[in-house]
Amino acid sequence: MEKVKWFLYTVAGLLIVIPTMYVFIADTYFSSVTSNILISIAILLVILGKFISVFEKKKENSRYAVDIGAIIGLAIVLIIGIV
Repeated sequence: MEKVKWFLYTVAGLLIVIPTMYVFIADTYFSSVTSNILISIAILLVILGKFISVFEKKKENSRYAVDIGAIIGLAIVLIIGIV
């Protein structure tokens, strides 16, 4: 599960970095809808990675309050961004 978690984080980062680099290099712009979709997908991937982290920490009887806080915070950002 560790590899899946880091894969989700990497894809989320690339969803932000690649379009940003494209805009800087090509001097073109994306529509706001496209930007919102890419950012929302990236946030969802990070939330999924945090859920995996919570399940792993729960099995180990480790503290996972920080991960739950991150999930709640990102979910709030996602909901506000959609509205």
